Amino acid sequence: MSGFFEAGGAGTVATWLAVLVTLGVWSYLIGERRLLRISQLLLAGLATGYLSLIAIREVLIPQLIKPLAASSAHLELVLDLLLVAVLVAGRWLPRRVVAVPAAILVGGTVGYALGGAVTGTLLPQLAAGMAPRAAGPGDALAGAIGVAITVPVLLSFLHGVPRGRLLTGAATTGRWLMLGGLGAWFGFLLLSRLALLVDRIGFLLGDWLGVLR
Repeated sequence: MSGFFEAGGAGTVATWLAVLVTLGVWSYLIGERRLLRISQLLLAGLATGYLSLIAIREVLIPQLIKPLAASSAHLELVLDLLLVAVLVAGRWLPRRVVAVPAAILVGGTVGYALGGAVTGTLLPQLAAGMAPRAAGPGDALAGAIGVAITVPVLLSFLHGVPRGRLLTGAATTGRWLMLGGLGAWFGFLLLSRLALLVDRIGFLLGDWLGVLR
């Protein structure tokens, strides 16, 4: 399909829209910010609408509306609905009334995120450093390397605690290891963005101009 040489069809329309948005984003390279701003607003609007539809169809309707309509809602659903109603009407209610559901919402979100970080990141990382009994020399070496990297990085987050020379050296090593990890991650992001750039160039030359087949 080519945006120039084949007429009609939803594919051609989609190709031209993708080309216009791509060129609008790239216009920032020559100092044109208005087209970039329009593209950003378009992306934000589409993403917000898509996520809103997912939240309504996958969460609100099956988890809240249907149980309430079927008269089978549990007490926690009713409490959640009341908290949301208080937060929505917070502009017209006293601050003391709104502070309680807001604190519950913030505390629950923080606790959920912290629990996810512990169970999803910290504990698996510690478990990966424990070689099973039947593990071979390679697995034991890999586990030891994982522990040797994880422990100094965790010690690097100790601030304001009296430390001896050994802990200070381990924390310094952990900071350098963390910087190395961040550098490797940024390098991975750079390579992925370059891959996206090559893909966009191939799209313009292939699907739009028809130069590449």
